[in-house]
Amino acid sequence: MVVRTFGCLKAAQRGRFFCGQPSAFTGRKLQSKRPSVLIVAANASARWGGEAILPLHIFQGLRRAGHEAWMCVGRETKPELDQLLGSDAHRVVYVEDTRMHSVFRWIQARTPLWMGSNPLYFLQVIITQLRQRGTVLRVVKSLDIDVVHQPTPVSPRVPSFLVGLPVPLVIGPMNGGMEYPQGFRFLQARRARGVRNLARLSAAIVARPIDAKRRADCLLVANKRTRHALPSGVRGHVLELVENGVIPELWLRCDSGRVLEGRPPNRRFELIFIGRLERWKGVDWLIEAVARVCSSVDCGLKIVGELKDERRRLAEKASQLGIESRVEFLGWQPQARCAELLSEADVLVLPSVLECGGAVVLEAMASAKAVIAVDWGGPSDYLDDSCGILLEPGDPASLVSDLEAAITALASDRSRCARLGRAGREKVLAAYTWPKKIERLLKIYRLVIDGMAPADHRRAVSDS
Repeated sequence: MVVRTFGCLKAAQRGRFFCGQPSAFTGRKLQSKRPSVLIVAANASARWGGEAILPLHIFQGLRRAGHEAWMCVGRETKPELDQLLGSDAHRVVYVEDTRMHSVFRWIQARTPLWMGSNPLYFLQVIITQLRQRGTVLRVVKSLDIDVVHQPTPVSPRVPSFLVGLPVPLVIGPMNGGMEYPQGFRFLQARRARGVRNLARLSAAIVARPIDAKRRADCLLVANKRTRHALPSGVRGHVLELVENGVIPELWLRCDSGRVLEGRPPNRRFELIFIGRLERWKGVDWLIEAVARVCSSVDCGLKIVGELKDERRRLAEKASQLGIESRVEFLGWQPQARCAELLSEADVLVLPSVLECGGAVVLEAMASAKAVIAVDWGGPSDYLDDSCGILLEPGDPASLVSDLEAAITALASDRSRCARLGRAGREKVLAAYTWPKKIERLLKIYRLVIDGMAPADHRRAVSDS
């Protein structure tokens, strides 16, 4: 059931108000011909992070640029969005959760680690989308929407049920098609792989006749890997556009090295890890590497992130290795605090072996920090030798050794560390800020509305 305030849409159409707030909506196409965009996602949240923050970034980016934008999401994050969006909070239409969603959350909270964070993810997404479709159709009609954009789920294998819309549909950017490197496939138990494959097969069977991804006007993918993971029979244009970006005023606020100025040259070399404490994120191997490095280099490690009992287990491991005084566990932190912590560090280390996106890599680059990551998945899309160190994903033993070597190399050559950081910031400014991404999205919206040719669509992404 849609939140009761959905009835305010009709008042908005008459130009009076939307959900109790003033609105300039007139019920006609804008004279400026700026597209009116509806962002559709299961959830939108800055606190949740992950893919839930993507629709929020797009919505806020469009509004900052002065465009008509609306959002349709689940109700669970309404208190956060009311506070975060201020005068734009009335532009969000909510769809009520069902009892089934409560059951999903109860199961997720009790899911064993070997199964992954959410074994019922596909089923939950399908139910949410089925409930959203009717709401989206009414919003499109009531608010004279020009284009609908569904940025999440980011997985290319999850079907979309936004079929039969009277306006163009853009889906993505998607990012997926990931598998573990050969030497790390032990991390995914056979039982978990079976659950995942069964869920994917069920979703494909249910959705194939009506999957909107096959009919969407434009599908955005982060890389070629994701393009290959799309369902067969896609009719629309497929363009490459990474899903992540940075907010300049948050991550670009400190000049390279300014925070570290005045400290003695032989000060402690500070490392930082930011992310959920999943096994595949590699925090175990990072702690082992730091224990080895500490025998010759004065270094410390801050770990920002949380997951069930993992923090306690990792703390015990650091204690067993005798480096408990060098490893600090900070738990989950908001983005503003993460920006401060990054500004105080020398290097971000992300030894993840199943990282589709890796937004934290871009955030570290924007903060002018060198990055050490695994050459697998998302980090490979952003990093090169000019701004970081990419490690081969051989096996845990070789990865620990490579982490040790990379950390030691940067700690002993801090001028190189600074050069990598400056190059990373330049790269982010050139291509990975949210304002630039919004510019590209607006070009794509206009092109799908006008029904332009494929060559024009490619230029929409390449021109910036």
